[in-house]
Amino acid sequence: MRHTVVFTKKYLLKLWPWYISGILAVLLTNWLSVRIPVELAAGLDALRAGGDRAGVWTAAQHIALLGLGVIATRTLSRVWFFTPARISEFELREAVFTRCLALQPSFYATHNTGDLLSRTTSDITYARVFAGFGILQVFNILGALGFTLGQMVALSPTLTAACVAPIVLSFGVVQLNTRRLMGMQRQSQVLLGKLSDELLGAIQGVGSVQAFCVEGVFAGRLDGIAAEIRDNNLQLAKLRTVLFPLVALAGGLSLYLMLAVGGPLALSGELSPGSLAAFVSLVAYLLFPMTALGFMVSVLQRAEASLERIDGILSASIARPEEGRVQPFPCPGRGPEIRIRGLTFGIGEQQILKGLDATIPAGATVGVFGRTGSGKSTLLRLIARLAAVPEGTIRIGADRAGAGSGADGVDLCRVDLDDWRGRVTFVTQTPFLFSETISENVGFGAPEPEVRAALTAAAFDQDLGALPDGLGTVVGERGITLSGGQRQRVALARGLRRRTELLLLDDVLSAVDHATEQELIRTLDARARGGAATTVIVSHRMSVLERTDTVLVMEEGRIVDQGSHRELLGRPGLYAEAWSAQQEAS
Repeated sequence: MRHTVVFTKKYLLKLWPWYISGILAVLLTNWLSVRIPVELAAGLDALRAGGDRAGVWTAAQHIALLGLGVIATRTLSRVWFFTPARISEFELREAVFTRCLALQPSFYATHNTGDLLSRTTSDITYARVFAGFGILQVFNILGALGFTLGQMVALSPTLTAACVAPIVLSFGVVQLNTRRLMGMQRQSQVLLGKLSDELLGAIQGVGSVQAFCVEGVFAGRLDGIAAEIRDNNLQLAKLRTVLFPLVALAGGLSLYLMLAVGGPLALSGELSPGSLAAFVSLVAYLLFPMTALGFMVSVLQRAEASLERIDGILSASIARPEEGRVQPFPCPGRGPEIRIRGLTFGIGEQQILKGLDATIPAGATVGVFGRTGSGKSTLLRLIARLAAVPEGTIRIGADRAGAGSGADGVDLCRVDLDDWRGRVTFVTQTPFLFSETISENVGFGAPEPEVRAALTAAAFDQDLGALPDGLGTVVGERGITLSGGQRQRVALARGLRRRTELLLLDDVLSAVDHATEQELIRTLDARARGGAATTVIVSHRMSVLERTDTVLVMEEGRIVDQGSHRELLGRPGLYAEAWSAQQEAS
């Protein structure tokens, strides 16, 4: 229960006033509940002794008052346990969400979205159940067992031993199978995450599913996962069906032993009839906590499995190699020089970039060209630090004077990640739009004039006027209500709104027409003038690349050529071949 202990120390111990109040209320509830059979015994014995009406009436009044006390203390105990559970749930959700925002893309590349959603929803709910109802029941069970057994021993130690023995034996059998139950419970949580991921993918891609008539394929996948969940839960249910009823069976055996042992004791006068009746009530009251023990095992197991999965998020490395060795950005307010030396990068055994060497001059506009899969997008992701950059392979310098940066510049891995991201604008080739208004997607709360200026720079004026609610138009899930070119330009406007020292554009003009492309190229040219920003543009369109200062040509993860547009056309190679092909196509 390591993760449960850690959760308790971090989130629950500081809420101890609530829990202390709740524990006292629970203990008082159980003490009052156990006193009721004692008063019942006193009333029965008084009635049997000769019809002592006063004694019977007093016992009846005490029972009524005890019952009212049980109602009050039980209500208070729920309030005092469930409130800190909700507080800890809120804090845990906030911590998990904050961590999710801090974790780098490399983490999400190895974790399915549906599984993460399951961890951040149902798993946190199970943690809250443990923090509230679970802990309440632990002390409720302890209080019930303590007070009930204490009262039973006070009435008859011999009869208590006879009644408790089968219950203890059955609980021991349950405990021997706890590890197996835990493993099956953990597997259930994993499968639920897998199901969530499959459902999320099917819903997000429902257009493609319907267009290709593959509903049956996705339904079959869901059926397969559902079958795994069913089989696992059936095995879990079978095990519980065998184990947990043992406690109830032990309770029935306890009642039998109580009559078998207690009957002769009552006949011999060693135990009064009222005390025997009280024993019946006490044994019945004892069955509840013993039966609840089986349920509590399940709650604790589910909580431990859930907290273990949540810890997989909270303990994941944020991958910030600069911590403790931060160096300042060398040229604030100016476009940096980027020096790439021996850059090799891969995922698993697949090498994507192989020994890249290049220099992107400060304030220049550099194009990157290459066939699909040559590593262009990966190069930009590494410069943006959306993937782990090998140390010493990318260095950031100032202008040619090298002011404040040293001869070799600053290792990109040593620049504070938040500071670097604040100086980089990266517009990807597959723009992601939130299911919000256009204004929110571009400005994230920025003033309207600023948003409109960015949309104008991205050639979105006419499109904006045609939309029903203008800036207030909700674009839908991932911008589904917009065309591909409109999504690209809204994402480009989001990037152009930021005035940063480095602008990375990954094939952002692929879905726009020629006239719009020319307008956007003029906008990017104007932005690049003066060296206020270094711009790197990945594109397959030569009309975009011919306006750049230099072009890097990539092939199979290597830079095979570089130079200006005119220089590359003047010698044979991939770039010249692509230019000829595009000229013929036009």
